[in-house]
Amino acid sequence: MKKYISFTIICLIIIFGLIYFTYGKEILRLLDEKRVYSVKDTQEIDIYTLEEYMFFNDGIITYNNKKIVFLKYNNDVGWENEDAEFAKQVFIADKYIYRKTENNVQVIDKNNQEYVITEIKGDLINVSRENDKTYMILRNESEHNSLYIINDNNDILVENKEFDDKITGVSISDRSEGYSLITMKFDGTINNTVYFNLLDDVELWKTTIENEILVKIQIVNNNVIAIGTNNIYYYNFNGKLMWKNSIFNKILDYEIKKDEQKLFMLFEKDDHNELITYNFEGKVLEINRVTTNARKLKVCGNKIFTYSNNSIYMLHNNKTDKIYEDTENIIVDFIVEGKDITILFNDKIVQGLIK
Repeated sequence: MKKYISFTIICLIIIFGLIYFTYGKEILRLLDEKRVYSVKDTQEIDIYTLEEYMFFNDGIITYNNKKIVFLKYNNDVGWENEDAEFAKQVFIADKYIYRKTENNVQVIDKNNQEYVITEIKGDLINVSRENDKTYMILRNESEHNSLYIINDNNDILVENKEFDDKITGVSISDRSEGYSLITMKFDGTINNTVYFNLLDDVELWKTTIENEILVKIQIVNNNVIAIGTNNIYYYNFNGKLMWKNSIFNKILDYEIKKDEQKLFMLFEKDDHNELITYNFEGKVLEINRVTTNARKLKVCGNKIFTYSNNSIYMLHNNKTDKIYEDTENIIVDFIVEGKDITILFNDKIVQGLIK
């Protein structure tokens, strides 16, 4: 009898195992499809902010042209940095703060350690970091744009490289010592030029795109994605156009995920908005209908969110759940780690769980 029971149990385990491996994903998908997500177990923490504020290194950075303050999520001050000289511009990129004074750029890290990049003149237009390098776009006295690229040892790799036209985008390669760049000019029609240059000032290739505005450039595996208002372009390392997809609706937002090799684009339509997911071969992987209220996009791990000034929505299995809403305050930003969500407002943060 015991042998029979043991044999029966083993058979049942094998049967259930086969069912799970055969249909398990579909069962989980159906269960998730019926589930309605929301942010629960919320707590609000009041914070004090200066003129500007944003998430920074597991906390909040808030600043004006004289003072920078790092706040922890409980509103405790982690550190303060105040300078006698007024800053002309302040930019935050990754875990660094860039403060432009008259002829220098002060760089402050997450621990309030400071160093100065000297003899950089002009107005700072944009700063960003990619692949452990920082690029800075400046407008000099002759009204031209110039480019600087600096590594984490504070070595200047590209110094004051001047362009006649306005620089509208930069991406630094993850596989070679190079970068791609967009410039734009208007002489009756819109003319964009896409460059791929090496850091040692060698131009590998360039191409011109007319009659639309290029809004984003990104190097992925040494290939170049350029997003325009009318088309998406994909060039290989030698500058050959591998594919082009036309765009028929207004772009609201986009995200490029190199690890997943996916491009997410949020479009505006007449009676709803639409989220289209492409792979890096230009093929459409998924189309999701989303509410017209959602104007911005955020991809956090395997979770996709759209949001407005007052609401956050989460997409799952062709469904969209409104997971959070605050009709009285404007949502500045939010971050998601696993099930944890932290939402930033002007004078408070809200923390909770997505479940």
